[in-house]
Amino acid sequence: MTKKILFGTDGIRGTANIPPLDPASAVKAGIAIAEHFKVKCGTQKCKAVIGMDPRISSGMLSDSVSAGIRSAGCDVMVLGTVSTPLVSSFIIESGADFGIVISASHNPFEDNGIKVFNGKGTKLNDDEELEIERIYFSGRPEKNVTGGSLGKAFIIENPDSAYVSRLISVFGTKIQSSGIKASIDLANGATFLTAQRVFNALLKKNVKYYSFEPDGININDRCGALHPEQLGTKVLSDGSDIGIAFDGDGDRFIAVDETGTVVDGDKIIGICAQHLKKNGRLKKDTVVTTVMSNAGLEKYLIEKGIRMTRTPVGDRYVFEEMSKSGAVLGGENSGHIIFSDINPTGDGIVAALTVLEIMTETGHRLSDLAKEIPLFPQFMSKVKVEKKIPLEEIPGLAELIKENEAGLAGGRMLVRYSGTEPVLRVMAEGPDILKVKNSVESVAAFIKGLK
Repeated sequence: MTKKILFGTDGIRGTANIPPLDPASAVKAGIAIAEHFKVKCGTQKCKAVIGMDPRISSGMLSDSVSAGIRSAGCDVMVLGTVSTPLVSSFIIESGADFGIVISASHNPFEDNGIKVFNGKGTKLNDDEELEIERIYFSGRPEKNVTGGSLGKAFIIENPDSAYVSRLISVFGTKIQSSGIKASIDLANGATFLTAQRVFNALLKKNVKYYSFEPDGININDRCGALHPEQLGTKVLSDGSDIGIAFDGDGDRFIAVDETGTVVDGDKIIGICAQHLKKNGRLKKDTVVTTVMSNAGLEKYLIEKGIRMTRTPVGDRYVFEEMSKSGAVLGGENSGHIIFSDINPTGDGIVAALTVLEIMTETGHRLSDLAKEIPLFPQFMSKVKVEKKIPLEEIPGLAELIKENEAGLAGGRMLVRYSGTEPVLRVMAEGPDILKVKNSVESVAAFIKGLK
């Protein structure tokens, strides 16, 4: 496959106001995306949806991408500050041809990104992203759209109303009488309004919110899914049954149990998989995860008669495999969890509501549900790199990884570049945490020593 230049594992990502995420580049991206979908949809007047997270640069980039799309003759429905999964849902409900989310998800506020969704509310595959890049770098169309053929912008009032109503309809009878008390961290991100509307309706007064006042700069700042330990102390002081932490764009969630202990995405996937299988809802008895998911989760699922399929990192790869295999549940240990029968992309609110549903149905505390899934100790190190040299071209690296992995007693090691940051991630897991840590530090030190 041709190497992509603009797109990473989750859209176009980088520092805001520096190419390719400055206004001029964003206009070009909007034109290229619109031209791609005009060909795909066979019409000169496509309909697009655009939403954004609340970071300081998002409005600037949303306006720029929207301008590019309208310059290409397509109409744009502007949703304002909403979560990524809400945009995915809105595309389907509105019959739009494609959608855009301006967000850098879990990255710091200085960064931003452009995520692209098709008319089915799913992220694009590699070939589609390459085609958009081809258009982007080939320059403007030969003939500009003019006059009445230019696209229009439509500001959508209350863009989350249908999404909120649907989730209340799906989960209301299962949760409303639960009496569960929750502490919820909104990461000063895109869910800060929608999540409150959903959980206020379902949990009534048994909910307390944190980090729900975005100012453009405080998104993900020592809060949310990146820092669930902060929520752990609040769960204890609130006397809550569960802590729910979202990330900046709302497509993932990390839980905290009633003891203040963090419950990561792998355990949540295991809990949900067992629940769906028990209720006859786990199609094909299959769960899709990525190469980052813990081997302990796979062992647990096999024991429950559930097959686990791994993909490269990225929730779009997870969904692609789910579509191929017919699975309805997939996700990542980072907290991206997809319930494709509800929304075709990672949805933190849906995942959290499913956990509340399971707690209500079983009567079990989250700590008891999580204990059923023993994970191998895992350790990870991030090494900053100036250039992402193909790993197979680094002399001695493959041999060092193999040597360290052999000492993990049934564990494994994974070394890969981040798709969104200039870092190399070194991860290992196994029954002996000391050996796991030593193996990671050995490989990380080797990488740092390269010149």
